[in-house]
Amino acid sequence: MHQTSRVVLFREVFPSWEEALEAFIFLKKANGISPRTIKDYRYHVALFFSECPQAWDPQDANKTRMAVLSFLGQDDIAPATFNIRLRYLKSFFSWLVNEGAYTGNPLEGIKTRKAEPRIVQHSAEVLTKLLKLPDKTTYCGKRDYALLCLSIDTAIRPSEALALELDDVNLKEMVVLIRASIAKTRKSRTLPFSLETAKALQALIASRPREWETTLLFANYEGDRLTVSGWRQRLQKNYAPKLGLKRLSPYDLRHDAALHFLRNGMHPFALQTIMGHTTLDMTKRYIALAESDIREAHETASPIKKFIGNKKRVR
Repeated sequence: MHQTSRVVLFREVFPSWEEALEAFIFLKKANGISPRTIKDYRYHVALFFSECPQAWDPQDANKTRMAVLSFLGQDDIAPATFNIRLRYLKSFFSWLVNEGAYTGNPLEGIKTRKAEPRIVQHSAEVLTKLLKLPDKTTYCGKRDYALLCLSIDTAIRPSEALALELDDVNLKEMVVLIRASIAKTRKSRTLPFSLETAKALQALIASRPREWETTLLFANYEGDRLTVSGWRQRLQKNYAPKLGLKRLSPYDLRHDAALHFLRNGMHPFALQTIMGHTTLDMTKRYIALAESDIREAHETASPIKKFIGNKKRVR
């Protein structure tokens, strides 16, 4: 009886999924969830209900269940996309269950799909050429060069790099602070960078127009925020064609940094800390790729093959 009264109260306060989503978002914000994650919740929940408007019916959980199965059962959904949708929707409906709106989570029992991570690898030659491309006689060129240096030097997440403020950078100590408020994991960390990156950042800061009021380290040509999508478009349009690449994204630079760190001898636990991974599981994916590089190099250069040869002998 008590549960029924909660359902009626919820229906009166939140007659639509839009209002339910807003209440859910308020809770997530109160728990300190990052703006990027908040944006993703809004997008995926709204996408589900826009494609399945009949799904919002707390009185008929079976109807919602069938809508969920139809939405997630589309043939052309990549495993990674499927898993993202499943995660956000399951969290939203789990909250509805806790609120008493649904007697059960309609996504219960639906398992994630195995998805191979897309980890891009660029050679040292490609990255060397990339760093020579920005026109450092202009502000945008200096910004691009400094951002490329910082990305490759620290494996920083693009969203974290573009949220950095001037006070987050210590050129004397050559470290940058990733504040908890801008970190994906909501935990702060400090990243060291090299002298080359320090020089690039110093040149960028010195070239900023004095009239700019923004405290952001990386701004667009008008002094406003440079978004991740804007940085992606610039990499894709201005630099990828000159490198003979079909695709170049800000996250590719993070992948490149991680793999080259490992190839140059960095300890996996140090890499985990630098990249801000909460567990070693994601870091292990980079380790596996680096180890495959070692295997290929061994197969190509093993001296035993030269000494013995590939002759087949029968004893």
